[in-house]
Amino acid sequence: MKHCLLFLTILSCFGTCNFANANDNERCQALVNLEFDDAKIIKTELIVDRFTPPSNLADSLRNADTKEISHLPQICRVELMIQPKINVEIWLPTQWNHRLQAIGGGGYAGFIPFDELAVAVKKGYATVGTDTGHSGNLFEGHFVFNNNQLQADTIADFAYRSVHEMTIKTKQIIQAYYGEPADYSYWNGCSTGGRQGLMEAQRFPADYDGIYIVAPAIQWDKFIPSELWPQIVMQMELGHPIDTHKLIMLRKAIIQLADEQDGIKDGIINDPTALDISDNFLKQQNFNDAEIIALRKIWQGPTNHVGEFLWFGVEKTAPQEALAGNEPFPIPVDYLKYWIAQNPNLDWKNMDYQSFVDYFNESVDLFRPIMGTDNPDLSQFKKSGGKMIIWHGWDDRLIPPKGTIHYYNHVVKLMGGQDHTDEFIKLYMAPGVDHCNGGDGADQINGFESLVNWVEKQQPPKTLTAKKIENGNLTLQRPLCAYPQKTVYKGEGNTNNPANFECQ
Repeated sequence: MKHCLLFLTILSCFGTCNFANANDNERCQALVNLEFDDAKIIKTELIVDRFTPPSNLADSLRNADTKEISHLPQICRVELMIQPKINVEIWLPTQWNHRLQAIGGGGYAGFIPFDELAVAVKKGYATVGTDTGHSGNLFEGHFVFNNNQLQADTIADFAYRSVHEMTIKTKQIIQAYYGEPADYSYWNGCSTGGRQGLMEAQRFPADYDGIYIVAPAIQWDKFIPSELWPQIVMQMELGHPIDTHKLIMLRKAIIQLADEQDGIKDGIINDPTALDISDNFLKQQNFNDAEIIALRKIWQGPTNHVGEFLWFGVEKTAPQEALAGNEPFPIPVDYLKYWIAQNPNLDWKNMDYQSFVDYFNESVDLFRPIMGTDNPDLSQFKKSGGKMIIWHGWDDRLIPPKGTIHYYNHVVKLMGGQDHTDEFIKLYMAPGVDHCNGGDGADQINGFESLVNWVEKQQPPKTLTAKKIENGNLTLQRPLCAYPQKTVYKGEGNTNNPANFECQ
């Protein structure tokens, strides 16, 4: 960053004036004078109480351009553009807690997560988010394809560059605005946001003191093509999708069958990997032989022509209709068209098992180096003092939770065992919880607060507390034990009291 008018003003004030007491609006407006080699502050404004996101930066999925955000503290709002076209939104509260909290994206990104910025800034954090270099719906992957070819720079921006550059420049802006750096910097992201956070730990380990990861979209090169596997299976085995209502009713029957295996009748399966569903049971649910074959292939996950494992499937307790419904999930369809085949007219319905395997292998060859985010060597992140908490819902309908366990186990092995890994990273599995949140399980988890406490007070969490809040009422509360331990009910006492559970 070049010397600028604002920074010179700050320096000249030392010993002669009190910059912190300057007019808040003037301080905010002065940020436009900051200069960067490859970025520019487009706009700054002081916001009090209410804010309506501009349509050009709004979340195209949730129509945030028409959704007013209210009850905001006073903030200095900064629009930053990083070359070539990475939009960054930075919110700087006047009453600052001396911390930075960066917010991750979802899907293919393409939007600013204004609602989540609001949550962070209301708690006193300086906060930031990016669209990763393109504007669009988070389900649409065509942004990497232009003039009939892949845009390598656009992919790099989406994969890692946008977040790292956003982080560097946000820290510079914080220094200029407050006259001091943040005491601590945190990452907070689910799905793509989880992948972004892990990419930071792997490539830029000094960017954040604490990284909070939920249902991470890591191993992108494998799990994204695998999301199309259920559709390929049903097409090859049945010629049509399984009836969605039958899938919904089957899930209910499976949960009812196994509900009390953990000692509690609550509609939640503590460990879905232990389920053994017989063919007779499936027939009782009105599935014919061909449908049973299809179901087992879907649950198992993709394999090659000789039955060798390629990747994991979602668990039997997860809602199957997201990937095995009447229409395929759009993210892997666009991935096949634009990222792999580079043919917008490609129809996935023309694929068979062998062409799927070819598609899967090509994905790994092309994108594992830049998008895999599966490097287990977190030694530099640990050396820098970083701490990380990961959790994943067992009933995730989109990203197989076993993939997260697979990555974590590799980290444990490379980092020298469980004890060495526990010093800086912990994984938790959340029974009954869907993708990022939702589902039947307790999905409000105090993981971020636990991470802050770990970073700042050197107090590693033994368990997390997971709650289910419905209509303002606490309906479910459980402790989550750090993997590979499991949360086990002691057999007596209120099942909403965490004290009545133990880690085994």
